[in-house]
Amino acid sequence: MDDRSSKLILVPILAVLFVMIGYQYICPAGSNSCHFKTGEKLRGVSLLSNPYQESDDFYRDQDLEDESPPKLPSKFNFTERDLDRHVEFNIKGDDVIVFLHIQKTGGTTFGRHLVRNIRLEQPCDCKPGQKKCTCHRPGKEESWLFSRFSTGWSCGLHADWTELSNCVPVIMDKKEAQRNKRYRQVTQQVEQIKKGGKQTKTGRKNFYYITMLRDPVSRYLSEWKHVQRGATWKTALHMCDGRSPTQDELPTCYSGDDWSGVTLTEFMNCPSNLANNRCSCRRTDGCMSHIHTILTIGERDSQKVCSTVSQSL
Repeated sequence: MDDRSSKLILVPILAVLFVMIGYQYICPAGSNSCHFKTGEKLRGVSLLSNPYQESDDFYRDQDLEDESPPKLPSKFNFTERDLDRHVEFNIKGDDVIVFLHIQKTGGTTFGRHLVRNIRLEQPCDCKPGQKKCTCHRPGKEESWLFSRFSTGWSCGLHADWTELSNCVPVIMDKKEAQRNKRYRQVTQQVEQIKKGGKQTKTGRKNFYYITMLRDPVSRYLSEWKHVQRGATWKTALHMCDGRSPTQDELPTCYSGDDWSGVTLTEFMNCPSNLANNRCSCRRTDGCMSHIHTILTIGERDSQKVCSTVSQSL
């Protein structure tokens, strides 16, 4: 009888020990993997699966796999007048939205919303397995959106204001020329732009440039973490006056294939790191404050940069 009672007591003790050991293995001390956020509720849906998960990799991107830094209190708040602005965009006419995508500002998510979640008379056509969608005007084979997820990186990876303002009209005219059998004329113009020539307007389109902004410190830390994981953006052109910067004008901050494992101190100490003032660099107008001079600007030149950024905005 005593042996049987001992066995009955031993079974629940062993079960409790097994559960405790398993819990410590799955949820180690200091881990947030088993904590629920305030207000989070289980609604009968498995946490390991998402019923709305895409079968293709359209929604998977390295930009989204970001450890968000702590939110910083905003020191510069926009007024209601700044935010409440209305633009008459004629999607059936000649208006085109151009999205200037600045790294680590949430542009990837916003860009996908542009092609996926806008209620339109003729929605963008996004086929499974393809990263670009077709965004045509109602009843026309003409695009109203120039962005990564509609036209791709047609003007280069993360093209800035200088690159886009010189490239977009030519690219749009080239696409129209292919439809209107004027390909040769516009191709010559594209070659002229590449050689540093000035752009001549051949179309009647109205371009509306939009972008996403983010707190500079949060954006900088996010880019550091992204680069630490192996991102480089090494294929970016940084075109200015028809050419890309030389190695002397824009030295690389690392010697290998990427800058994986870089510390924050190393990231900050590289004088040619484009993460410094990237939001300003991407929106400057003209080459006088472009990448070739932005790395060595002084106090006086920085005022010029701020002025051109304000004009761009």
